Amino acid sequence: MIRALVLRAPGINCDRETAHACQLAGFTADLVHINQLIKDPERLLDYRFLALPGGFSYGDDLGAGTLLARKLMIYLGEQLRRFIEEGRPVLGVCNGFQVLVKSGLLAGTIEEGKRAPATLTENALAQFECRWIALTPQPSACIFTRGLEYPIELPVAHGEGQFVFKGNIAELQTKGQVPLVYASRAGYSGHPGAAEQSVVYPDNPNGSPGNIAAICNQEGNVLGLMPHPERYVQAFQHPQRRALSGGEGDGLLIFKNAYTYASELTLNHKRSYATGKSTGTSAYAASGVNIDAADLAKRMMQKAVQETQGSDVLAGVGAFAGILDAQKIQKMRRPALAASTDGVGTKTLLAAQAGRFDTIGHDIVNHCVNDLLVQGGQPLFFMDYLAVSKLDPVPAARIVKSVAEACKEAGCTLLGGETAEMPDVYMPGAFDLAGTIVGLVEQEEIINGSTICAGDVLLGLPSSGLHTNGYSLARHVFASFPPDAIFPELGESLADALLRPHRSYLREITLLREYLADRGRFIKGMAHITGGGFEGNISRILPAGTQAVIETGAWEVPAIFKLLARLGHVEREEQYRTLNMGIGMVIALSPKGALDARCVLPELLSVGYITEGEGVVLR
Repeated sequence: MIRALVLRAPGINCDRETAHACQLAGFTADLVHINQLIKDPERLLDYRFLALPGGFSYGDDLGAGTLLARKLMIYLGEQLRRFIEEGRPVLGVCNGFQVLVKSGLLAGTIEEGKRAPATLTENALAQFECRWIALTPQPSACIFTRGLEYPIELPVAHGEGQFVFKGNIAELQTKGQVPLVYASRAGYSGHPGAAEQSVVYPDNPNGSPGNIAAICNQEGNVLGLMPHPERYVQAFQHPQRRALSGGEGDGLLIFKNAYTYASELTLNHKRSYATGKSTGTSAYAASGVNIDAADLAKRMMQKAVQETQGSDVLAGVGAFAGILDAQKIQKMRRPALAASTDGVGTKTLLAAQAGRFDTIGHDIVNHCVNDLLVQGGQPLFFMDYLAVSKLDPVPAARIVKSVAEACKEAGCTLLGGETAEMPDVYMPGAFDLAGTIVGLVEQEEIINGSTICAGDVLLGLPSSGLHTNGYSLARHVFASFPPDAIFPELGESLADALLRPHRSYLREITLLREYLADRGRFIKGMAHITGGGFEGNISRILPAGTQAVIETGAWEVPAIFKLLARLGHVEREEQYRTLNMGIGMVIALSPKGALDARCVLPELLSVGYITEGEGVVLR
């Protein structure tokens, strides 16, 4: 499913026709108002194609196009730039064209405090024009016009439209940023023909110099078009019922090209758009592995990864192996390395189903960070492994970016990683995310539970949800419900509840250890409640002859666990053996240490105690 966002805003009046054209081309089109996007800017990145329809007023006298451009750049500027930098197509028609030039996204960028280098203004005759015109494709990088080798027809229905550029229009033409120009319709029959050097009114209905009817950015994925392609997608829309094979209108070609390109989601740098000829497909690509897509994904990931790396990284992105300067170890008395490796598990299937890839990296990093913490380690560097059925650069980059964000929050270097495309190993749309973390710990500060004894207190830090365990069960229980289903007891969508990231306890544990050390106390043991639940994890830190008693009534179990148990008819014993039930980290302390701990971390909950015996008992 390739999703297109058709923007709605005050004054826009061609949104439904544009959405219909998108659907005919193959997109799943959503009409989304600008105010909805402002509330959730990241939502823009859920789409592969952005269409800005026409509308507003004659000559844009009311400044509606300028206003929309400012709103986009103020509230959605970061997301819109990412959208375009990732190669996703953007089409602005008529006043949507105006929005693009006022945003600085076409024909040059806008510097702070300076006016746009281009605009659309009154027609040469200062009047509305509504007529059919002919357009001739020009050699350009534009993905919307690729494969067009003959003039096409489209209707114009606009009040403003003369393209004005503060610069040399010839430079735009030389750079391939003028993909369509007006042509004379004299003798036009829909067959190939050459464009005249000078086209005058009415064939050039707005008087744009250079016969300009459209402008694209240098990369070719952003197009501003004055005529309306959405108004000629089927034969019956033409006064002479003229159409291509299958009864399709010329305008549908624009949207079909956008759909094809959005499906590929590559910059197609091996293709010449001027001739429409491909350089060919490698045998490796034919087998299902797309090296070009991998290269694009790496370029999109690079910035996020580098932001986690400091001067101590001697070899990072692009190297066969990451190399980190280890001088900080020299400052330690008896340094030891701590390491952990894990995977997100079947939570990735829910992320893929919901199309949400911006948090899954936090799951793997935070899980591994917590595994270090329980033994006293502090994160040093992380390595990720992403395996997919078919590499889609944008989701892959978003996944790795979320890994990088989590590493940055943990003060941990994302030293390197691997992205593997294995079409015969994974089901279409599925992916796997795993990682390895390496940390440091002073040997005398290693926490292993050896000093735990009867009379000690067990405190717990709340979890943020299921974390990364129990998702096979959750998927089975909720299989019949869509991701956006809202249960009253949750107060949010199922996807929101199930995809909330695994919580990191780095800040809390670091603060607690420093506070206790100042008072001559220490943490005796910690258990990260993951697979195996309370019994499987707490038993790993108990010395022989000691028993952990968990008082399950000591805290309120979050609604998601109760819902899962009710709908899945899950027995109590299995719940606590499979899920964290709202407690993600259990800490063993002396009674006085527990009192101090509650002072510095009030969210700590008393969840049990240590007595003589063996194993873990739930009460």
